[in-house]
Amino acid sequence: MATIQREFEIDTTPDAAWAAIRDVGRINQLVAFLGDVSVDGDHRTCDLGDQGKLKELIVSVDDTRKRLAYSILDSPFNLEHHHATMQIVANGGTGAHFIWTTDVKPDEAVPALSEAIDHAVDSLKLNFR
Repeated sequence: MATIQREFEIDTTPDAAWAAIRDVGRINQLVAFLGDVSVDGDHRTCDLGDQGKLKELIVSVDDTRKRLAYSILDSPFNLEHHHATMQIVANGGTGAHFIWTTDVKPDEAVPALSEAIDHAVDSLKLNFR
């Protein structure tokens, strides 16, 4: 199993960053390439346009730790296993630090998934407020 991790600073408060992440039905406002998003209980579906859909299980929304955990159940990435967390931590200044950790299997899925995550990170950096 492989791990993909991305970290970066956000020029907004931890509370504001967390409010954006914890609102799981509005992830498409942070990640520009996502189309419509629907939430049914603890399941989220994200439209990827020509690429298909992501069907996810929201595992945990932890307000104390400002940590979201989710798992992709079905996607165009042919995954055997996927579990990811997004966490917001104070950076010691007026901003926040974003940590996105993804465990994935098989290892062969890493290049395509890493590319998608990198595009998402670029979008997150632009859209956090």
